[in-house]
Amino acid sequence: MSNTIPDMAYQAVVPYCIWYPDVATEDTYRKLYRRYPEMRYHIGRACAVAGYGELYNELDLLPDVSIAEEARDNGKIDIFEHIMSQSVRYAVMNDYQRSVDLQNPRPGAYLNGDTAVRSSLELHRPLTVMGGPPERNPDLKKWPSHYFNIQEDSNISGCPSPGPRLSKLQGEYIALLHTPLPEDLPPINKDILILMAAWDGNIERYSRLRQPSTVPNEITAVVRGAYHHTPFARWLESCVDELFPRQYENRLIRQACHARFIMNDDLSRIDSEIDGETLPELFWWPHCPDSDTLRELAWRRPDLKHQVILACIAGDYQYLFLELFDGMKPAQEQWEAALHSYNEFYKETIEMRAKEEGLEFHKKSEWSKEYLRPTKELYRGNDELGLTKEIFNEPDQHCEDWHTWSMPEDNLFNFHMHFQMAKWQQSITATDEARQGVSMKAYRSLYSTKEDYERRLGPPP
Repeated sequence: MSNTIPDMAYQAVVPYCIWYPDVATEDTYRKLYRRYPEMRYHIGRACAVAGYGELYNELDLLPDVSIAEEARDNGKIDIFEHIMSQSVRYAVMNDYQRSVDLQNPRPGAYLNGDTAVRSSLELHRPLTVMGGPPERNPDLKKWPSHYFNIQEDSNISGCPSPGPRLSKLQGEYIALLHTPLPEDLPPINKDILILMAAWDGNIERYSRLRQPSTVPNEITAVVRGAYHHTPFARWLESCVDELFPRQYENRLIRQACHARFIMNDDLSRIDSEIDGETLPELFWWPHCPDSDTLRELAWRRPDLKHQVILACIAGDYQYLFLELFDGMKPAQEQWEAALHSYNEFYKETIEMRAKEEGLEFHKKSEWSKEYLRPTKELYRGNDELGLTKEIFNEPDQHCEDWHTWSMPEDNLFNFHMHFQMAKWQQSITATDEARQGVSMKAYRSLYSTKEDYERRLGPPP
């Protein structure tokens, strides 16, 4: 980029990105190609940034989709249209792995948003947030690690940056969330498409769109998809080690899959040997298993007996409840679950047993398990409604300090993700006219501004 060609004796010192933050002259790139022809795709990518059409043609490259996306991002339409006009396109460059496959490039590739285009490299993590894991440095939550690192610097910079990373889907592209995806994606950040595909348990969309590393809030969406959609859970189980190699994420996905299978009255995978860390706490929502399934589960896994009793209360399995509760000390969670049951029997039985044991229960607090709350899906709390022209995916920045404790980012009932998803679904259902006509007041107070109250004094539309 400084118009100097260094000696590169072995592959480990060969850079991947040679087009940001600056581009070299066309003559420098041409000399680089003559000296290191194996870098021809790197050079082609630089041509897509700088608009060196003549040099690009000299390289005689396969039509690579990464170069096409780069050319489109930089407005170099001649190179973009040349690649798009080819009957077969290839995936030669891999920005996730910073690799170039010269021997076996993948044919039949499409534009899939898998390129770290130059405009996306402007956002940096400032040096001030470096140091320690996120739980010890809350500022790091605002700057989560990115799936691309083509500059090999983890996006660190001492220069000013626009702000914490979040992904945005502009209003004109919201239709991608409720229409079939085109073969070639438009120039968007696809994070929200990934999350919605996982949330809805859409195997085809999620398998196409997902990236090697997860985006913020992805695990919550995947867990929710597995809980609600049997085919998605079955597919995840078959490839969980490949898709989620990190132990923590892997365990959460396995728990969700087991939960869906239990809800389907299938215990074929559960025995005394299976790791208890992969078994779920919640397996009676959104569908409660049959009472015979729960009896069998409690026999196979005595360590789940407490959870099975909670399921009995939720499913109103009175006889099985009495069978399992016999001789058992009542627990706070069981009492809280009984409070939500229309059958007073559970509350009365637990309170009577607690009195015999000399136990006292406390009012439900913020420390109660989220899976016991009656409203589990898209819980909003007391936040205001608000329609927006575009939608965002923001990292969960809740502080780990106990004063602001909430469900972890990857939890099924994470408030932040539920609140985001409610807003996204509202934007999907809203007409284009409604989104475009939203006022700044309605941005935070939909249907509750002073004008709204005055409007409702008149006749309805």
